[in-house]
Amino acid sequence: MTSAKSYKKVAQWLTSSVAALTIFSCNAQAQTLQFATAFPETDFSSQLVKRWTDGVTEKTNGRIKFRIHWAGSLVGNKMVDGMKDGVVDAALSFTPYVSGEIIDLAPLDVPFSFPLDVQGLSAFNKEAMPILDAIYEKRGSRVVSAPPVLLPDPVTCSKDFVSSAEKWKGVKIRTAGRWQAETIKRWGGSPVVLPPSDLYTALNLGTVDCTLMIYNGVLSLKLYEPAKFITRIDHSIAFGTINVSNAAWKRLSEADRKVMYAVGEETMAWGIAEYSKVYLSTMDKLSAAGARMCVPKQAEFDRLIAAANDVFKVEIEPKASSDGKRLIALINKYRGQVSARPTAGPMQECP
Repeated sequence: MTSAKSYKKVAQWLTSSVAALTIFSCNAQAQTLQFATAFPETDFSSQLVKRWTDGVTEKTNGRIKFRIHWAGSLVGNKMVDGMKDGVVDAALSFTPYVSGEIIDLAPLDVPFSFPLDVQGLSAFNKEAMPILDAIYEKRGSRVVSAPPVLLPDPVTCSKDFVSSAEKWKGVKIRTAGRWQAETIKRWGGSPVVLPPSDLYTALNLGTVDCTLMIYNGVLSLKLYEPAKFITRIDHSIAFGTINVSNAAWKRLSEADRKVMYAVGEETMAWGIAEYSKVYLSTMDKLSAAGARMCVPKQAEFDRLIAAANDVFKVEIEPKASSDGKRLIALINKYRGQVSARPTAGPMQECP
């Protein structure tokens, strides 16, 4: 027979186990997080968003789910403000939408700032992530992944290629923020700041003649319909990260935070592996849809890079805080690896 003493031990074990399970349940309650992105569900960046959100949901056994608001439908492009104000729990955040106010993010928005080859981009993103986390945390969110959500950036126009200083003069070009606008001025164009959701109509009506827009955005937003002339200056232009608001982060258990980081690393690895394939396939799809592409002469690239460097050194570097200077040091470390001309895809020289 089992002794009274044994029964007492079993009862004590059961009591402590139930208490532990109760504590775990309280710390790991099911929740649905509101996720915002400026791009439509068909965009390459959205594949990375879904890999991260689906991965987190799977690895938490469905306790953490996401409602994704595509194409700026919840907060437009105000992702950082939305997370800080509690409207958004998580978001795909892009630097141009906030770098006018957060000067420390501005270096990433100057063209030709960081490499876009697979090896260089992978290494750069990993080193940039903790610096960006420190910058964003002060503004209301944490960075959990820095996947390559943005393909290279050409110039897409409705009437002609912009392949020389003469052709840039007076051209109205949509930009995503202050530092792209400063660069466009130095390149000879007239910048117009517009959100992606307004861009198709603006090109169609002639409100703008051209746009700075990454290849995946040109495809997913169908900008090749009103604007078929793509000048392949193919540079870095901005940086995207998956962020979780500070408020949502505080509600998460340490185990769930680790899941988000782990899935973030997996998402980055998958994105890097897909990057080159998507880059080439996107250009193929644009060509099939009637887009025309050309590559400027080397002298034009030299002119564009010199002007971009002026923005970097004159307008941004002197104003950066210690966090911004860390980011600038990282950019300077990799800047020598930046390709000054595309090496794949349609290579016809511009007229």
